[in-house]
Amino acid sequence: MSIESWMVNVGIALAGIIGTYAVLRNRVERLEKDMSSHINTSKIDGNDLDRKLNAQFKRVDNCLERIVVLEQNTATHLDMNKAEEKFVSKKELELHLKNLELVTRNTNEKVEKMEGKLDELIEALSTCSSIERRAR
Repeated sequence: MSIESWMVNVGIALAGIIGTYAVLRNRVERLEKDMSSHINTSKIDGNDLDRKLNAQFKRVDNCLERIVVLEQNTATHLDMNKAEEKFVSKKELELHLKNLELVTRNTNEKVEKMEGKLDELIEALSTCSSIERRAR
């Protein structure tokens, strides 16, 4: 029995095909295991990301509620335009205070003059009344 060369070639080809099939099957199994591991990991990471996103959305909602409350609380506060309408500048305030000071000074001087005249009037009246008493 002699083995012909074509049989050797077929044997080598079959061995190559069987070896290639075994290697490919091994790689496919390993890739399937890796893929399932990645899928499980991605599910865990996806759940973790969903939890974190929900927490962030709750935080954003909380911040929006706080902003609404702050806007309601500050609605009555003055802004710069309202403040400028209601109040004067520092220089204008100083001028108003100087004017008030001058008016107060002038008023005090007039009051002092009136007091002096009232004192003179009281003296004159008391002198007149004492003269009338003597005359009686």
